Amino acid sequence: MKHFMKALLAVAAVPLIFLAGCTTSPQKGKTITTLDGKRIFIPQESISFDRQVPPKVVPYVYNSWIAASDNLRRVREYEVFLEKNGVGNIIPSFELMRTARDWQKCGRSQYMVPNRELWANQIPTLRVFKYLVAANVLSDFEVTSVYRDLPLNQCAGGANSSRHLYNSAIDFRIGPEYPQPQDYSYIENTKFRLCQFWSQHGQSLNMGLGLYASGQIHIDTQGYRTWGPDLSRNSSMCNY
Repeated sequence: MKHFMKALLAVAAVPLIFLAGCTTSPQKGKTITTLDGKRIFIPQESISFDRQVPPKVVPYVYNSWIAASDNLRRVREYEVFLEKNGVGNIIPSFELMRTARDWQKCGRSQYMVPNRELWANQIPTLRVFKYLVAANVLSDFEVTSVYRDLPLNQCAGGANSSRHLYNSAIDFRIGPEYPQPQDYSYIENTKFRLCQFWSQHGQSLNMGLGLYASGQIHIDTQGYRTWGPDLSRNSSMCNY
C-alpha cells in the first residue's frame, strides 16, 4: 500500500498543465501499479494554460445539515473509512455527500451518508477519480451527485439499476455552473482528455463514462462502457 501511495503521489507532483487549441509535446510518462496489480501509464505532456481554479467554499446549507442529528458523527466515520483505504480527501465531503440535483423537487435531502454496507463500493471509483486528479485530467470540477436512496433515484429519473443506488458512481460538472464563452474550450478539452483516459485505461479499470444532456458527466467502475445524451454509445462524447 505504501509503495502504491508513493507512486501516486509522484504522479501528483508532476506539473501537468494543458489548454485546448495548443500543441503538445509528448514526454515520458508515469506508470502506476494499482492495489489489484493493474498498471496504468499516464503520459506527461508539456502544455501551458493560465486558467485560475476558484477555491471550493463549504456551503452554509451543508454546515446546517451536518450540525443536525448525528450527521457529523456519521460523516466522520465515513471519512475515516475512506482515509484508511487510501481514497480520503479527494473530493470535499460537502460534495461527496450530495445526492441529486433534483433533491428539493423530490422532497428529499440534499446530503446523505450512504449505508455502511455500501461504503466499500465507492473505493474503486474514488481511486479512478484520484488518478484523474493526479494526472491533472480533472482540475476545475464540482461533484453534483453521488449516493441516492431508492425514492430519490426514482423521482430524479435515475435508472432502476443506477450505480448511484449502490454508492459506486460519481456525477460532476466541469468548470463553472454557468459557463462563459472563455470556459468552453477548457470544458471541451477536459472532455477530450477524459475520453483519452477512458479509451486507454477504461477496460482495465472496468470504468463507465457517460455524458448527460444536462452537461453532467458520470463515472463508475461497474462496467466498461460509454454513453451520451440519448443514453446510447452513439451519442457518446468519446466518438471522435
